[in-house]
Amino acid sequence: MNGGVRQQGDVSVVEIERQIDLAHVLSRKSLQEGVEQFKHVRRLLSDYDPVRVSNATDKERGNLDREAVSFEKAALKISSSAPERKLVLISDSLGLPRTGDGEATKFETTYSGLILAYFQSRGSASVRPLCRRYATSEYVVDAVSTRVACDREDLLIHVGLNDCAVRMFQEKQRIALGTLLPDLRQKILRFSQVYRSAIINSDFDHTYTSLLLFRERLEEAATLALSKGARSVSFATIVLPPIKFGASTPQMAWNFTRYNMVIYDLAKSLNCHLIDIDRLCWEHGTSEALGSDGMHLSAAGHRLMADAYVKAIGDC
Repeated sequence: MNGGVRQQGDVSVVEIERQIDLAHVLSRKSLQEGVEQFKHVRRLLSDYDPVRVSNATDKERGNLDREAVSFEKAALKISSSAPERKLVLISDSLGLPRTGDGEATKFETTYSGLILAYFQSRGSASVRPLCRRYATSEYVVDAVSTRVACDREDLLIHVGLNDCAVRMFQEKQRIALGTLLPDLRQKILRFSQVYRSAIINSDFDHTYTSLLLFRERLEEAATLALSKGARSVSFATIVLPPIKFGASTPQMAWNFTRYNMVIYDLAKSLNCHLIDIDRLCWEHGTSEALGSDGMHLSAAGHRLMADAYVKAIGDC
């Protein structure tokens, strides 16, 4: 056993290391047994050192909140002081700027900024982007319930990637993993990387949000916004990453599509606008519309999103 791990002085660390070592041994004899053992390790991570994990969670969430607030303030600086047209945009990291060539590196080049520029070319307007890394449909419900008035405001909802992606680790497990010493953390990560396909095949529902809950949350948010007097509500689809990611992620297209079908159905049944950014990215080529990581929108992808929203919402 790694001596550095012992120095953490927590018996649960010893147990976690013993169990992941067993997972590696079992996988060489029976992949199914090894995967089930790995799932046991994930459950151990859920119960690991509650105080340490809670502190790490608070620190991460604080950083994410500061990033979201900074982006919202950037929008406020450019928005009109007495706007005739007001847009609230709720999204995850797909709505945020990114660094690198071909990326939307500042507010003005994200779809929030581009939509604002369009509205301001026709009168006074404001946009309030509530974009937070790792945001899910739960974040949307909370925002509509407690943070925005919705009265005479346009609302654009663009989440789902964090809801539907099959996860190696849930949030608490991921953060707990980050608190372990490097040798032990690498043992766990190495197993998840080597046997990723088998792990996913054994548990397609290891997501942040079940399909049923995803639908319930989005329907709740849209219905509430409309009841509060929203001028319009629009949904954007989840962008399916390029096929090259599918080799290690079985049934990825099927999984993403079933969540997108919820979005399609809700937009139709609630008489909301639909921005099918997934289709647009694939029509224009994912190498152009997506950034270098193959997951987030490039600057060109942000322009596609903004143009599609403006076209869908028209002059309503």
